[in-house]
Amino acid sequence: MKTPPLLLAAALMFWGWQTGLWIFAISIALVLECSRFVQSRWDFSIDDIKRIANLCLVILVSVSIYLLIANRSFYIVYTLLQWLPIVCFPLIAAQIYAVNESINMTTLFLTFNDEKLGKQSNSFSINLTYPYFALCILAASNANTEDISFYIGMFVLTAIALWTVRSQRFSTIIWLCLFLTAGSIGFIGQIGLHQLHLQVENQVVSWFSDAIGQEINAFKKETSMGEIGVLKQSNDIVFRVNAANQNHSPLLLREATYNKYQSSLWIAVNPEFTHLKPDNHTTWRLGNQPDNNSSLTIYGTLNNGKGILRLADGTFEINDLPVSEMEKNKYGTVKVTGNVNDIAYKIKFNQQFSLDSQPTADDIQIPKAEQSAINQIVNKLDIQGKSPQQILQIVDAFLLKNYRYSLQLTGKDQASTPLSTFLLTTRSGHCEYFASATTLILRGLGIPARYTVGYSVHEFSNLEKQYIVRSRHAHAWTMVYINGKWQAFDTTPSDWTSIEDATVSKLSIISDLWSFWGFQLSSWLRNIRSSDLFKYIWWLLLPLFLMMIAKSAPPKKVRRVFKKQILPTEINKSEVDISKDSEFYLIEKALNELGFIRQPSESLKSWMLRLKEEIPTSDLIDELSSLIDLHYRYRFDPQGIKDAERAGLKSAVQSWLDKYSGQRSTVS
Repeated sequence: MKTPPLLLAAALMFWGWQTGLWIFAISIALVLECSRFVQSRWDFSIDDIKRIANLCLVILVSVSIYLLIANRSFYIVYTLLQWLPIVCFPLIAAQIYAVNESINMTTLFLTFNDEKLGKQSNSFSINLTYPYFALCILAASNANTEDISFYIGMFVLTAIALWTVRSQRFSTIIWLCLFLTAGSIGFIGQIGLHQLHLQVENQVVSWFSDAIGQEINAFKKETSMGEIGVLKQSNDIVFRVNAANQNHSPLLLREATYNKYQSSLWIAVNPEFTHLKPDNHTTWRLGNQPDNNSSLTIYGTLNNGKGILRLADGTFEINDLPVSEMEKNKYGTVKVTGNVNDIAYKIKFNQQFSLDSQPTADDIQIPKAEQSAINQIVNKLDIQGKSPQQILQIVDAFLLKNYRYSLQLTGKDQASTPLSTFLLTTRSGHCEYFASATTLILRGLGIPARYTVGYSVHEFSNLEKQYIVRSRHAHAWTMVYINGKWQAFDTTPSDWTSIEDATVSKLSIISDLWSFWGFQLSSWLRNIRSSDLFKYIWWLLLPLFLMMIAKSAPPKKVRRVFKKQILPTEINKSEVDISKDSEFYLIEKALNELGFIRQPSESLKSWMLRLKEEIPTSDLIDELSSLIDLHYRYRFDPQGIKDAERAGLKSAVQSWLDKYSGQRSTVS
């Protein structure tokens, strides 16, 4: 069953509106709807359809690889679903411009064998217009528009589609009332499903982000303190840093800062994010420019266009960052929103320059559960008469002497907290232990301090000629307020990097090469997107698609069949020269006399399928399939048919007409 005129075009326009892929929507709609004005059709064979299906598979794989390289986030699934109407375009176009108005689904699967299925394979033939219509709605639903426009558009399009196939037994008023009732119930239900979807999505994104180390929560940070076992670290490359001066290494790039600790959880109290305005489309200023500054270029990714930037302390300007929104909180955390996932931005910074807010009462608070252990450590430190800078040196030396770095998680004593167990019993742990302990110890000494997470930049790649930062380079340290400004204070033993490096497999070079190739390709694509060429390259895609379709099937195996401009009932035996034309028109004339009229736009094969449904008890229709194939060859094959086949066609037609004369009353 075909869709009514312009319904597919409306669905495509709706898809283009929701996803922003207007250029594809308009082009595909024009190609499909122009079939109503084109007077020729192509007789595709089974092999031709298989080649076109393989072309769709190639497009799907190509789009998936592109999105995987360019986006590299959980939301790639949604983006891929938005592109499905483009992926399936060659197949729907082949059906619409084919002689047959349906496609045998067995040709699309390798597990089916038409020769074994024989005549039963016809039961798998369907018209793809309604499935393609549903595919456009599905693709539009993944655009994630946060308003009612999608539901209204889907409701209207579905109403039009169902209206054309409604039962005539019921009045229009009843049908409209029932449909409006169903639509209202569906609207209420979709609100609840939307909330459930958000909850599931947030949980899945959280799992996915934790696995790849690319997502950080600006409001809270749950540490792994108190867990048991070996802390597993990923060797995957998360982002890259290009520094003109390699003397910056090791450098700490901050993501988020927190100021309240409770039960292995750090929280940012009242972060108060404020919107920033760009100097131009890609330049963002966080503060006034100091006299001296350094610069870095950071290559990373966002998740669905959103994320938190990795910045050096004292960053006052960000360049070449094409995002639409930027927000900054009082702790120095910067989050952005944009339309791209693959980003490369340049930062200017001066580490002697601080843009974080002044200390508050929360920055000297110590939880009651940790107070006893902190007091015991503070009492061991000799800080009488010491300056704040000297106190930092004393704390650093104390932790370095009495504690060691370890990835082995030993859990906690049932009678104490994980942090207290680390300070008083185990005296070994990873950076989260050292940073949390240092922050609370300094608070116990009367110095404001905050807990910070980010990455340590220290691994230089000779292959890439720049720094690479892996997931296992994620780090935690303390921000301490002395001399009127905030500054980084890292007490984790410096051998932590060598300890983690020792756990890396020798085969990691393979994944590094793969990551490097992906980075090179994404850099090339990013440059293409930012150039003027990208604005016009989309106009070249439609001709390329048409060329790929043309190449997918050898021209010798595809025949053009022209529509007739007269009704079959107007065919007169005297007007047909039997010596030159096919005798099959005598059969067509006989069927027309019985009232089984062939429509002007209906192919012979489609006509036969319809007649088989209308008169299933007649075996006369079954005998016509082979005659139609021979008729097509005689009429449209440039090489014609052999004399023996020509004689066979005449004989078969005469035989059918003889049977028809004998069974006419039964067929009627």
